[in-house]
Amino acid sequence: MQLPDELEMSESGRTIQSDWIIGILMMIVSMSCAIAYYLILSIIYKDKELFRMASYRFMFFLGIFDVFQCLPHFVTGIFTIKQSVFHPALAKAMGMIATPCYVTFTLLTIFLSFNRFIQLSSPTLENLFFGGRRWMIWIGIATSFWVLFVLALASPWATIRYIPDWYSWDYDTNLPYSHIVQKIEMCIEIGGIFVSAFFYILIIIRLLNTKKKYLISKNYNAEVKILIQATVITVYCTVLNVLWHNYSWMLPQHLWSYTALNFMWICNSAVHPIIYFIVNKALRHKIGVKRTGTALGPVSVFEHKHKMETRTDHTMVSVKY
Repeated sequence: MQLPDELEMSESGRTIQSDWIIGILMMIVSMSCAIAYYLILSIIYKDKELFRMASYRFMFFLGIFDVFQCLPHFVTGIFTIKQSVFHPALAKAMGMIATPCYVTFTLLTIFLSFNRFIQLSSPTLENLFFGGRRWMIWIGIATSFWVLFVLALASPWATIRYIPDWYSWDYDTNLPYSHIVQKIEMCIEIGGIFVSAFFYILIIIRLLNTKKKYLISKNYNAEVKILIQATVITVYCTVLNVLWHNYSWMLPQHLWSYTALNFMWICNSAVHPIIYFIVNKALRHKIGVKRTGTALGPVSVFEHKHKMETRTDHTMVSVKY
């Protein structure tokens, strides 16, 4: 994102009151997202039946990188209130956390969509690609990109930092390689949307064929759930990523445009836990048990009699970022 020169600040509409309001909102929203995600992640991790599935392991690590982004968003709320980053190294460190985690999050959503398609299509291919500890290879690939982006943004040649005056982030274009890092980030994030969407379209087609074959009502419900999840997350991520990197296409270069996009990034960490909670009975049940303290047994993800039926009923889809 390319922010206007600070000389234009007098016309932006920012006030001391807006600094406090936006800063406090950023801290509240980021903390709320982190808490909501923590509930989902703790349930997945503690449930052995869920965590033994490669797809839930992908969702767990995807969530870890998503939650990590909440830290810099919370800190930038303080930056906004104080209208200071306190020290350039602190601002640089926040960028080293936020952007690499988002890129890794994007890659994991691609891997997750591929995993879901393979799982529904062929047990043989599922075992080939994700059986045993092979799922760790995919996590390792995503983590390697995280390392590369951290190193790039930690170098003296590229930086993304938060600009308190404009309530948003910007690459430091005065550094020689910032634009290269930004272009690579853009390709991964926008390209990831289309790759994930492609696999989810194949998943929906697969489920429609399954419905015609078995005529099971739960299959229809699963199709609707997957369609809702894929549509909501894909649309949200498409708007966020396209406008973030090309905001001048549709939005005016104004303080509140940048603020809205920044809040969309923050709220991205809320999209997945909300969708998971709404469409997944197992997780809703677990959260209810956790809140009431009732000692119940684990929620079964598979029914032996109708394995495919229950598997699709508990499918959880994620596309973004």
